[in-house]
Amino acid sequence: MTTVLLWGDRWWLPHHKLPVPFADLAQAADQLAAAWPGPNRSLRLIYQPDEFATVPVQCPNGNRATLALALGEDHPVVHHPGHVWSFEPIQVSGESFGTLLHYETRPVLFGLVHRLRELGFTVASVWPMGTWLNALPPDLSPSGAMTVCAIHSDRFCLYRQSADGGRSLRTGHDGDILQAVSAHLAGLPAQTEAEYVLYVATDDTLVEQLTERVPLDDRQILGIFSLTQALAKPVTLPSRHPAQLLPPLPIVTAPRLISIVSAICLVLALGLAVTPLRAWISQWQSESINGREKQTLIAAIETLRPKISELRQRQSEQLADGPDPLPWAELLRTLPSALPPQVVLTRLQADRSGFQIQGGITGELHTADWEHWQQSMQSHPGQWELTEPVPIKPVSTFELRARWQ
Repeated sequence: MTTVLLWGDRWWLPHHKLPVPFADLAQAADQLAAAWPGPNRSLRLIYQPDEFATVPVQCPNGNRATLALALGEDHPVVHHPGHVWSFEPIQVSGESFGTLLHYETRPVLFGLVHRLRELGFTVASVWPMGTWLNALPPDLSPSGAMTVCAIHSDRFCLYRQSADGGRSLRTGHDGDILQAVSAHLAGLPAQTEAEYVLYVATDDTLVEQLTERVPLDDRQILGIFSLTQALAKPVTLPSRHPAQLLPPLPIVTAPRLISIVSAICLVLALGLAVTPLRAWISQWQSESINGREKQTLIAAIETLRPKISELRQRQSEQLADGPDPLPWAELLRTLPSALPPQVVLTRLQADRSGFQIQGGITGELHTADWEHWQQSMQSHPGQWELTEPVPIKPVSTFELRARWQ
């Protein structure tokens, strides 16, 4: 797996000194694909566009659902299904608890990940840049205080943890970057043995110029990494860390159920290759289907039983995280509501960005029936939108794509 960084308007890759620029976030995935150096396309994405925010908040010591209830009034983004958000591990803050809240100010990440997957990438996880910077230092100072400063000629990202456990993240772009960073580091020379500093820079001269403005004791400088070296380091970020921006789905039911429905669709498609659904059911009931074919279908269905059992068990464990804001249930209700018997679904795939339906046609399908089903799938404003509808009746196979709204 390769760790890559989206920072501002550029991609940064390990072992590649020059970044991969893009004019707009909508073009970011395609630019990365065009410049990708090898066949391995499994990514861990560090995500810090200019529209990304990190703020300190007071909060209860609870799970994601608890934070959403507590922070929703001041930060309504936590209730918006299109925006990603996450948080650092909750710590004692004075007489209460506190954390760093990360969130998008503009919904981009789901679409970016979806496009990367279309281009053949596997996105294993997505992390705020501050979380990654915090995981870089191999050691802490005796007091536990640490500052990690990432700097480029036109932007910076500075993560700091104080001796009392307080955390902060400072970012900026354009203007006098060295002056802005110097202002944030101004008090460090007085903390010779109490606070360490780790520099991550795109150019060594930036660190040299910075140390001229803020002269630090050599004992304070834990290291100086180039940005590409830092990306190449095997930094550990646990999958269940709350700052993960694409966390496991809070309720297993919807996506897991969709995968099960997809498997059932495929099983039915095997039996419906040349016969519409009602005729096939009639054949099954009259035992006119070949015994071997029936046993094959039964075996295929039996393979779904462990998934269903696991689904039920994990659903009860994860309901505490609150309801999923995406309309999974509505999709599963709508999908078969006007489905003509001649339309066989062979694949249903869904993720946090949208869903995709594949299928075929058996028997004589009337145009009016096809258009009615298409209309039933499109008329859901505020829930999803078909990005690639098939308005004309297909001859044999078809594919529908949609994104959540």
